[in-house]
Amino acid sequence: MTNHQLQEMIGVGPWIGFALRLSLVIGSLWASLAQAQNLDSARLLPVGGQRGTSVTIELPGKYEKWPVAFWSQPNQIQWFASETPGKIVANIPANANLGLHWVRLHSPESVSPLLRFLVSEHPDVLEVEPNDAFAKPQVIEAVPAQVHGMLQKSGDVDHYQVKLSKGQRLVASLEANRKLKSPMDACLEIVDQRGNILAQNLDALGLDPRLVFVAPAEGLFSVRIYAFPESPDSTIGYAGGDKYLYRLQCLVGDVDDLALGFQSEALAISEPSQRETPTVVTLVENQNRYAFYGTLESPKDEDVLQIETKEAGFWKITAFAESLGSPVDAVIEVFGADNKSQAKQGESGEIKDPVLASQMKTAGVYRIAIRDLHGRHGAEFRYRLELENEFPVVLGSVANDLIQGKPDKPTEIEVTLERTHGCAQEATIALKGLGPEYTCEPVLSKMKEDSEKKVVLKVVAVPKPDGTPQMGWSGPISIEVQTQGKAEARLAGASNTKEPYLWLKIAP
Repeated sequence: MTNHQLQEMIGVGPWIGFALRLSLVIGSLWASLAQAQNLDSARLLPVGGQRGTSVTIELPGKYEKWPVAFWSQPNQIQWFASETPGKIVANIPANANLGLHWVRLHSPESVSPLLRFLVSEHPDVLEVEPNDAFAKPQVIEAVPAQVHGMLQKSGDVDHYQVKLSKGQRLVASLEANRKLKSPMDACLEIVDQRGNILAQNLDALGLDPRLVFVAPAEGLFSVRIYAFPESPDSTIGYAGGDKYLYRLQCLVGDVDDLALGFQSEALAISEPSQRETPTVVTLVENQNRYAFYGTLESPKDEDVLQIETKEAGFWKITAFAESLGSPVDAVIEVFGADNKSQAKQGESGEIKDPVLASQMKTAGVYRIAIRDLHGRHGAEFRYRLELENEFPVVLGSVANDLIQGKPDKPTEIEVTLERTHGCAQEATIALKGLGPEYTCEPVLSKMKEDSEKKVVLKVVAVPKPDGTPQMGWSGPISIEVQTQGKAEARLAGASNTKEPYLWLKIAP
């Protein structure tokens, strides 16, 4: 029975029907997982949703204490707990940002990890097991589609079938390791109804695969997904587990699914853009980040930006190509006003997305050139250049995004400090976001003292007038590192997530 037939039979609209399908199928997806009483093992499936829709998610495990509350970033999606324990709903506005959103579930008893949720423009489909055999795939009735699934256990292989016309172009790409941080090195294959492999890709986008397939004849074709561990081990066979979550995007026709990665908040480099006639970039006051995108259109093409800096700086120049799905083996080079080369990266061919740090240190005119190592060209030979002026500042980090303590003694938070480009200034490290029941004094970091590379923040309970002890507290916090003489403070990130979204939980 198709999804459309199911909706007609029970007489519901597509949104309600989608939520009902979720409740029918997600339970089987989680059936093999350990039962969880706490949010610390929470996972989201589906791992995303389409703009302008409402998505129901069934959490793994049993939840005897319900409901839960939510924190999210950016604060665009409306999250709420349904009346049924273990089921949550995400209402995604039509104008929500495309791409990665963050959410954390919390209750007085527990806090979830920082969870990732992907917003897209395309309809969602949920995996329905069993779909291991190429002869019995899950049928995708309409494309474009975003298929949300999980390789549940070792040896798991998933198949999704689409119907294509002769000459029709299918673009299939997997989002798993890059944005969802699933610990998997996945492979995509296109197989026909006899099981013959017609196309295959392993690592087009980092460890995530992407392939383009043109149907040789009208027929049914299956997209096959399997994975190996992100970190190779002695295991022989395909990998799987409750963290092996993915989103499969299936598009048809003359679509450019990679364009957003190159063009997002970036300026186009117009042609011709050569050493004699470079693209001139005018720096904007108080703007320290710039992004540009372009294409190597002719044999041995080299695109050149010209920049005039007004003051000393430490510019980092990064060329993105392979990680965004481009075949360019990028070589970047910086020239001074005298046209002499000052730095170059990428000629070994081993660094696919080269980086040049600490460039253009003095005020003046500079040219930044980018080319393909082998002189190749064409519409697919795209790149993205990012420039960042890295001022000497103090940066901070903590070991984990979830910090826990007890109300009867100070909660100590160790902040590791990094002084970039020889920064010798003092810095103030302060914790923000506490409720009135607790306080934390800022700490000063000084050169040539114990506080130069590490400080410890202490969260202590505020005494009650009646002398009774404070109860626990749980909530989002941030740790600001303010370098002396700099206008803006930097937020300390967590080493495990690389994000500044921290949570403090103080409980008996």
